[in-house]
Order: sequence, then C-alpha cells, then structure tokens
Amino acid sequence: MKINKWLISCLLLTSQAMAQQASIFQYGFARVADNNKTWYIDRKGAKAFDEIIGYWHPVSVTAEGNLQVDEKEQMLLVRQNGKTGAVTNEGEWLLPPVYDTISLEWKVYLSLYKDGKMTYADTHGKLLLPMVFDSVGILDVLHFDVKEKGKWGVYGVAEKQLVIPAVYDAIDYCGGCGSKSDYVFAEKNGKWGVLNLKNEILAPFEYEHNHYMMRSDNWVLCFKKNRQEVALNLDNKKEYAAPEYTQMDVIGNGLLKAEKNGHYGLIGPKGDVVADFNYDDIASPYPEWTNGPYIRLTKNKKSGIIGENGQVVLPLIYDGDIICYGNYFVVPVNGNYNLLDTTGKKLLAVNYNEITDFENPSREQLFKLKQKAIYGFYNPSLRKLVPPAFFEIDDAPWQGCLTVSYQEKKGVYSADGRMLIPMAYKSLNALTSRWWTVEKATGVGIWDVTQQRELIPATFYNVDLLPGDSTLLLATKRDLYVKGLYNGKGQLVLPLRYSGIMEAGNNLYLLASDANNKRSYTIFNSRTLQQTPLAYDDVMVTGQQDILIVTKGNKKGLMHATGQVILPPTYEDIIYLKNKVFNLQTVGEDQTVAFGYADSTGKIIVPPVYAYYGGGYPGVEDSLYLPITQRGKEDGQMKFGLVDFQGTVVLPAIYDRILREENGRGFLVEVNHQFTVLNAHAQPVTTQTFDDVMIDPTTPYTATVISYEGPLLCRKGDTYRYLLADGTFLPLTAKEVIPFEADPAYGIPAL
Repeated sequence: MKINKWLISCLLLTSQAMAQQASIFQYGFARVADNNKTWYIDRKGAKAFDEIIGYWHPVSVTAEGNLQVDEKEQMLLVRQNGKTGAVTNEGEWLLPPVYDTISLEWKVYLSLYKDGKMTYADTHGKLLLPMVFDSVGILDVLHFDVKEKGKWGVYGVAEKQLVIPAVYDAIDYCGGCGSKSDYVFAEKNGKWGVLNLKNEILAPFEYEHNHYMMRSDNWVLCFKKNRQEVALNLDNKKEYAAPEYTQMDVIGNGLLKAEKNGHYGLIGPKGDVVADFNYDDIASPYPEWTNGPYIRLTKNKKSGIIGENGQVVLPLIYDGDIICYGNYFVVPVNGNYNLLDTTGKKLLAVNYNEITDFENPSREQLFKLKQKAIYGFYNPSLRKLVPPAFFEIDDAPWQGCLTVSYQEKKGVYSADGRMLIPMAYKSLNALTSRWWTVEKATGVGIWDVTQQRELIPATFYNVDLLPGDSTLLLATKRDLYVKGLYNGKGQLVLPLRYSGIMEAGNNLYLLASDANNKRSYTIFNSRTLQQTPLAYDDVMVTGQQDILIVTKGNKKGLMHATGQVILPPTYEDIIYLKNKVFNLQTVGEDQTVAFGYADSTGKIIVPPVYAYYGGGYPGVEDSLYLPITQRGKEDGQMKFGLVDFQGTVVLPAIYDRILREENGRGFLVEVNHQFTVLNAHAQPVTTQTFDDVMIDPTTPYTATVISYEGPLLCRKGDTYRYLLADGTFLPLTAKEVIPFEADPAYGIPAL
C-alpha cells in the first residue's frame, strides 16, 4: 500500500494545531484531544484511529488440542472514521480499519462484517475464510456453514473452497457432540436430508427437522416425517417410526432402544437387531455420566444384562435394577446386594445393604460395602475382602491406600486389604508412601508403613521431612521446642537439643544450640553425619545457596557452608540483597559509614567507598545494575548512580533520582528538579532538560525500575511535547495531560 506523504504532513500539522491535551504512549499509540474531540496518534504523530472499543488476549491451540490464552499479549479493537479494525500491543495493525463491525465470539474467533458480507478470523487476525459470504456460522475449526445469494453451503478451511455448494435453504450440525460429525443436516425445498462433507447424500430430503437430540453417529433422532418422530439409520438407510416403532432413544455405544408391539428391543449401529422386542424395559446399567458395553433388560419384573452384541451376560433372574461398574455388577438379592463378575459368578460370600465403588479412576477398582452403619471394602481383582468394621472409608493421599475410622480413631489400609496403620490415631497425614505423621493425645510421631511400627513415638510437637534431605526426619520437642533428627531406622542422628536446624546448602545444615546463656554454631553434613564447629559469635544463613554471614568480635564476613572463608570478618555489616549480591559496610576513623558490593565468590564488585544511604537501598532488586550513592559537594544531599555487576560505573553518583526502563530503552535522571532523558547507552537523547517526563501514573514514586515507551511526553514550563529517540520532537504540542483511556475510571473494556 502506497503512503501519501503529503497527507501525512497535513495530518501532522493539523494535529499540532488542534491538540491541546495529550496522553503518554501505550501500545504504540497516544490519545490527543482538542475542543471535545479526541483521537489517537501513532509514533510518527499521524492520526491512527478515533477510539478504542475494547481489548482481548489472543488464543492458541496447544499440541494436545487445548486452548491457551496469552495473557501477556493484548490486542486492541479500534474505530476510525466509523470503521473498525484492530492493532497489536506493539502498535502494528492486526486488521485494517475497513470493517463495519468486529466482535469477539466465544473468546476464540473474531467475526468481521463489511458491506453486507462477513467472515471469521482467529484471535491473531488470520482470516479463516474469504469475505465473500452473506453470513457465516461455525461448524468446527475446519468447517463453516456459509450463506451466498440466499442459500447455504459449507466452506472447508483445508480445501479453501466450498465442500458443499451454497444451494440449500439451511444447514445444521451437531457442534456439541463428543465426537465431531462428518456430516451435516441440510434443508432443500422445505425438507431436510443429510450430506457428508463431500456433498454426498446420506439421507434423502424428505424430513422435518428441529435442533434437538442431535447426534454425530449412525443414528439420526432429530427428524420427523408427517409430524411423527423418525429414527434414521445412516448405515442401512432404514427408518424406524410410528406406528411400528415408538419411544425411541439411543443408549450405550450407539444402540437404538425402541418400543414395538408394546415391548422394547435393541437395534445395533448397523441396523441389526441386538435384542428382540419382548422386554418390559431396556436401560443403561451405569451410574450417571458413565457408559459402557453392557445393557440392562427387564421382563416380568426380572432384570438381566446383555453385551452390546446381544450376548447374555446375566440372565433375567434378578429382582430390581442391576448397576454396572466397569466389568462388575451389583445385583439385588433378597433386599440386599451382591457383586458378580462377567461370568455371573457371585464374588461375596454374604449379601450387603449397599455396594458402591470409590469413583477413583487413578487406581484399581474397589467397592465399598455397607452392613447397617458399618463399612468395609472389597478388591475384586485380588478377591480380597476387608469386612465392615469402620464408620468411614475414604481415599488416602497416596494411590492404593484408604483411610478408615471408627469411634474417632483413624488408620490406613492398602487396596489389597493389608492394614498399613492401625486405627489408633486422632489424625494422620502422608509425608511419603512410607512415612506418615500420626497424632495421639500425647503428641505427633511417625508411622513407618514398611516396618509396621511407630518409627518415632507420638510424643512430639511436630515431625516433618528435613528440608533438602528427605531421608531424615526433623522432630521438634513438645515442651521446649528444641529440635533433633531421626534417620529411617528410628535412630537419633542429632539429639533433641538444638534451637535451630536450618538448611545452609546442599546436604549442609546450620545447627544452633544454646547453653550457659551462649549460642554456638555447627555445620552438619546430613550424608556423612560429620559436624564442624564454627568459631564465630553469630552465624546466619542467607538467600544465597551455601553462603553464610558470620560475625566475630562485632565484625562480619562471609563463609561457605563447607567452612571455606570467602571474606574475613572485617566489615561493620554485611547485608544479603535480593539481586544476589552482598552489601559491604565499613566505618572510617571519622565514624562515617561507607559501602560497596561483593558477589558470592568474595569478589569485590565495588569497594566500600560510597557514602552510606540511611534510607535504604533504592534499586537493590534491579537485576542489571547496583545503586551507588555519594553526598553532593555543594548541598550535602545524597546523589545516586549505577554500576553494573562487573563494577563498571554506568551512571556516576551525581543524580537526585534515577529511573531505569525495564526493557532496556534507557534512563530518566533528575538533577535539581530537571529531568534528562538518556538512551540505552546512558547518553543524553537531547541536551534539553525537562521539568517532568510523563510515565504511567500508577507507577509508585519509590520505583527505580519502570516501564515506558516512546515517544516520551515531556514537559517544559506549561508545554508538553513528544521526544523521539533521535532527540527530535513530534510536531505536536499540548497544554494538559490526559489518560490514555477515554474512560480512565473503567479502563479499556474486555471483549
């Protein structure tokens, strides 16, 4: 597309003359206003569009077929001269402003309308079919029903053409079916038929149709003929309808249940008779929302089970409903229930008041047995029975385990019927598949499932896995709250006398113990069990792996948890900072405090020569730079600068305030209430200074790392201008700052 340079120049001049108010740039655009008129400009100052209608986050399809929303990317729906388009958050046109309307459908598609035509695009702006159709509906991700010259057809995305010509009065489709259909319903001359996606007729145009009981298999249940319901089999092309067939429905895996001559029968997916028409009822034996290969038949108040091939599984001898769970059947027996397998063999020696499964697909099938108010369970694959003896049975946190309770005492059983933990505890919780915390009135302990004993007696305040080493258990004494360690044999590895056991590195722990009003420290290796006493007055773990801050005689240093000295204790203070370096402080003869930085190897990044800033360390969370401070020679006020992590001075400590742009665009620096804009190389973009530089108003004043994009809106006196990266300005001035959003109270609405 050719760009009219003269038109752009006119727009720029017009904008400069008209704009009295302006916003900062966001998403590649800024809002300007004059005389109650408002519009948005691009980075060149040209008018881009009139208003922002809303935003959406684009959606992608993962390799597994799931939808994934990109929350970091945001598209804007905009309007220009009465037409609608869309832009990216980088300020690029996603869809040009040529459409009458654009709307977001189901958070997945964009519907586009233009000059009486419509189409769909994905949320990244890719058109899915050409804009040549009067109306478009979505069948699935690869097919759209389209209207052309008053008639409907089907457009194939892969084929890039109509796979069914637009010659039909209407198209319908089972979009909500579990398995996607390879056919559609079509209307022609007031009658409906079925077409596959190759435009081949699967059912003639002889039927009435409403969108109900929609399916995607061989059975069509949504047709009527002469206002009478019809079940149509697409395989054998046969109709099943009144008066011969009534009460029709599809059950199981595609079996048509129908009534004929006052009795029910079953017809298979290919039209074969699976069960003759001589039953009082036919139903699915499965619990709600489940399905399977078995069907329940009832005749003369007796029930049985057949397979979907018609073969008898259980004869019609049972009084009442049979419930199927997988390959097992709960059958009524004299007012109670028993469990049968697919051979009809009774699996339980006695009958029970109630039999249900645990509905846990992650492990082998188990059945809960109820006898009066007491529960037991049965493992049919192992033929293992645990008779009713519990008030409650529930799935435990570890696969294959069940928690049981009786009279407020809890225990654990395995799925194969073994008692793993006796019913003797108030509460229990799995730490691992082997170790469980158990609680009695006397306290908390550890039960070892493999050894079938209390590995650690239930007398402690708390017992847990040792952080960083799951082979040991950290126990806290109930009264004194001192700590110790146990191994997997239940032996004390560390006696219960430590006030602190803190992870200090890889299998290394800092032990703190108190005796005679004095605290001593030791390094403990959890693998070798070796202990190394530390000759320091104080030791602290840090956020840096294996690094300790040590104190001796009121001086601090750094030590590796293995015992290696990193920095000798010669510093007044050492503080671990969030950007993974250490702040070093010294005190001179004149009692002035100076600071510098070191890394975790002991390398001095910045020697302690900078003036200590008592108000904290602005910028210590910066991942690229470290703050340095000096007192100004003239006013004595604290001045700020930046060094990188190699110690190179990026900005000398001469600024009252430094704001770094987080995406590497540069810096805003302030001296004597005047701002200078620096580029990414810390060089001034222009020699001109400004009274203010406008950034996102939600940015906290204490922030040192901020986000902005250019052109930057800068104020000099009462005038605002947009500064470009090359030091020039857009030919546009403003007298007032306005929000980027036309309605700042509510922001940009989500579509």
